[in-house]
Amino acid sequence: MKKINRVLCYGLALMLFGCASAEKVELVSADKLEAAVAEVTGLMKEAEIDQAELLSFKEYMKGLKYLGKAQRGLAGNYESDYILENAAEGKVQLQEALKNARNRTPNAVRILEARKSSLLAGLKSNPELVDALTDVDDDLRDETDNFTHPLEPVEFSEFQRKYFSLEVKAVQLRELDAVKLSIQKSSTEDAKNLAPKSLRTALLDVSEAENLIAQSPRDPKIYQVMVDLSLESSIFLADVMEVILNAPGTPEDIASKIVVQNRELEALSKNVGSLQQNLKTTQTTLMETEGSLKQKESALKLQDEELKSTRSNLLETESALMLQNQELEKSSTHVRFQRAMDQAIEEFADEEASVYQQGSKLIFRLRKINFASGSATIPVASKPMLSKINDIIKFVGAELVAVEGHTDSVGAANLNKNLSTKRAISVANYLAALKGGYKIGYVGYGESRPIATNETHEGRAINRRVDLVVTAKK
Repeated sequence: MKKINRVLCYGLALMLFGCASAEKVELVSADKLEAAVAEVTGLMKEAEIDQAELLSFKEYMKGLKYLGKAQRGLAGNYESDYILENAAEGKVQLQEALKNARNRTPNAVRILEARKSSLLAGLKSNPELVDALTDVDDDLRDETDNFTHPLEPVEFSEFQRKYFSLEVKAVQLRELDAVKLSIQKSSTEDAKNLAPKSLRTALLDVSEAENLIAQSPRDPKIYQVMVDLSLESSIFLADVMEVILNAPGTPEDIASKIVVQNRELEALSKNVGSLQQNLKTTQTTLMETEGSLKQKESALKLQDEELKSTRSNLLETESALMLQNQELEKSSTHVRFQRAMDQAIEEFADEEASVYQQGSKLIFRLRKINFASGSATIPVASKPMLSKINDIIKFVGAELVAVEGHTDSVGAANLNKNLSTKRAISVANYLAALKGGYKIGYVGYGESRPIATNETHEGRAINRRVDLVVTAKK
């Protein structure tokens, strides 16, 4: 009986659709065809905003299919009936997708926000990331039984992490893809052997930029300076390689100096050219406005003195730049930081401790100092880990180590702050007893600086931590 009803309904729909099509044929014009396709295109964009691609995948994809046929028909001057029929079917499917999406949104509000952030980061510009997004979307639909029920906290945390990971990769690709391609080109030209220092600097700058993006992909203020620096490093590497390849056998340090000098000469040339143009303009103006040869000579003399002064200043600037470049070459902070991070990765599992660079500081995040509940006494089992970290900090050549204590949001805020301060003091005192040769400070932030949600057990565990902020000697 149900099958018969479906057949009857389908037949009735075809009849109604046929009537509508006949009416459209009578009124057809190029403008109306374009308006019909534009209407469905607007629905498609509306469905994208509501993330119908995730919430009503089947209907959304059907709608895109029919809209695509209508658009190709319009572009190819197909018959009006073909264009209107596909546009109408596309509208039906997209309207259904919108309806489903809005009905299912309440069961997925928070995870949709995480997914939307990954889309806004430009994820769809990369086919591999699109495939990864499709896989996560499929898993999410399966986990929620097509959004008939909300995610459990643990499931929510896992999917949030996956979408955040995609967002990070999308921002890294958007900001650093051109830089990586430039470095890759230099690598294929044997930069590893011909310009190892410049290559390493460029790779370290890119790694630091990726780390900063991974920490705060939505805040360009955090990572933009390092992204710009990595771009400059990649360009410098390319310029050094160009010098070496054009003059085989040129040592890297000589090629680097040539690149620096060429850039300074270009800047000087531009400045001198500008001054010469200004001088020419001034001379012309003086000739037109001054009737006295004495006045002309005086003005020209003044301009000549200014030009000499400017050239002198430029030479001083060039010397200062060369000195600064020499100082930068002597600096080994980046190298020491990278080696420290490599050693920490070898020494500690992710659940014990992690290390990353933040600007001119090195951050050790201690995840597994298992203080007893309400206690600030360092467990015996955690002391070997602190001793190893002390050795790494000594290798870095630290000037100051700030011990920062953090808690989750369970309990009163003032108690959490006091407890985090006591724990920070305990770790600071233990490090002081190891006599690492660096100054030590401490502070307790309590629950005020979470790095994960406090709504789940896993998130609270992450927030209960001690951070060591290392400032290296200059």
